[in-house]
Amino acid sequence: MPEGRVVATLRVSGLGARLADFRERVRYLMVREIDAERYSEHHAEDGLEYRFELERGVPFPAFASASAEFPEVRVEAEWINPRLGVRGRAVIENGRLSEQTSEPLDSARLEIDVEIGEAGELLLAIACRCRESEAGVSWIGYCASSARQSWFTWNGALELIPTEAAIEAPLLAELEETAFAFTGHWLWYDEAPESETALERKRYAERGWPVRGANLRAERVARLRDAIPGNRYSNLSPQAAPLRAALRAAWMEQQ
Repeated sequence: MPEGRVVATLRVSGLGARLADFRERVRYLMVREIDAERYSEHHAEDGLEYRFELERGVPFPAFASASAEFPEVRVEAEWINPRLGVRGRAVIENGRLSEQTSEPLDSARLEIDVEIGEAGELLLAIACRCRESEAGVSWIGYCASSARQSWFTWNGALELIPTEAAIEAPLLAELEETAFAFTGHWLWYDEAPESETALERKRYAERGWPVRGANLRAERVARLRDAIPGNRYSNLSPQAAPLRAALRAAWMEQQ
């Protein structure tokens, strides 16, 4: 798994008509608590979702303070800390941490494979995890090229699942966790707000690289082009080789 910042997602539900008030309160508290650490805010189906890239850890104090003022809300947090080698989950309600669990990252190792073209375009990026059960070994994950993206599952046969498809909540949570752990370090998207991607757009413009739907971060492009033969990075285990072959074949067929 790539070393780097803590990647965290916090989902806030139960807001109802007070969504705007809660959002403004959190913004105020986070400016005080974590300064300019990187995060983005998204409207979820029944609340808000915050995605973070952090140097110092998950901003529990800001959300705990906000939830104490809005006791009807429930804050569910999930994070991955590569430096400590752990992943975790917590629930905040009425200003208190009501649940918290953590486990080693090695219990569900993130495996990735990234390939770019000569112009820096993203040919195929794969992020996946192995799942072992009594039924055998299977894989789940996220894949993307410059023009499209998809979830997938693999148990000897590949299933591509559109990211907008309705999926059972436990599987969706695993897929999102896998994607966020990867994209936070590797990718940026043209559809993201200008304020969040200004630096990447500037770097792409300076190098004459065209911006596409999904893009590899500029520093990653430079590293793959200058230091890694074949414009490809991979930490896939041998067991994942058939999965990658199936994904590449399926991707080519859909072009």
